[in-house]
Amino acid sequence: MGRIKIASLVIAGLLVAVSTTRASADVSFDFFHSNLSSHGSWQVSTSYGNVWQPDVYSSGWHPYYDGYWDYTDVGWCWVSDYDWGAIPYHYGTWVYDDFYGWVWVPGYVWAPAWVVYRTGPDYIGWAPVLPSFSVGISVRAPVFDRRHFIFVPTRYFAGERVRRYAIPSSRANLIINNTTIVNNITIVNNVVVNRGPDTRLIERASGKRLRAVPIERVRRAMPERFSREQIRIDPRRARAGVRAAEPVKGKALPVDRGQAPGAERGRERRGRPDMMQETDRPDSEGSVERRRGPE
Repeated sequence: MGRIKIASLVIAGLLVAVSTTRASADVSFDFFHSNLSSHGSWQVSTSYGNVWQPDVYSSGWHPYYDGYWDYTDVGWCWVSDYDWGAIPYHYGTWVYDDFYGWVWVPGYVWAPAWVVYRTGPDYIGWAPVLPSFSVGISVRAPVFDRRHFIFVPTRYFAGERVRRYAIPSSRANLIINNTTIVNNITIVNNVVVNRGPDTRLIERASGKRLRAVPIERVRRAMPERFSREQIRIDPRRARAGVRAAEPVKGKALPVDRGQAPGAERGRERRGRPDMMQETDRPDSEGSVERRRGPE
């Protein structure tokens, strides 16, 4: 009986290992390419290698407008309004390429959001981390582009539509000087956690009590239904540190420059994004219904 019990435990352990390996193997460049190609175009950036840009991209578009923040047991999770949002908002990161504009750089480690925050008494802002950003080990202080932060009043951070409350860029430039950086992306139990802004600050400003939701219940946090084990990092890899993105270079891709929102049209997009214009400021301060999809 003792030998049978031991053998059963060994088999169970092997099944768990196989299951975890399979979940990790499913997240690959080919997986990203096949799932995102119908929603945008793949380009080759001289700085970041193979990158992806959504079809919805246009001048003034920002990757973290269309959606909302959900407070979970692994920190603040970005919930995108886009059908394709489960991949590029939880794997890899977004960068502003001087030729193409906003593009997504693939990464293979899941996170509730690969962003860094800035907080102050009245406003909270966030911006994507750079592809070189690492968790678990740091050889130098991370660098962030001040121009890429989106700000909302603190009382609306946990609201249901970020775009409605986003501050125009002309005001954001002043707000950023009265905020401090919040970078608390860590690895806990082999899962990337992004605690972000202090929940007590948001509760005081909004008058709402925040309760952490299990990440498994958050829609579009993964391409499909998933378990906690599927977002865990191999312990050895976690100890060595992980990067937000792993640029893919040298891999041939079918780039259709006729359909691509970059390429020939990329020259029109050089320069930094305009962020929110004055005409986009909120038309009311009341509650809003959760959006079912991007406008």
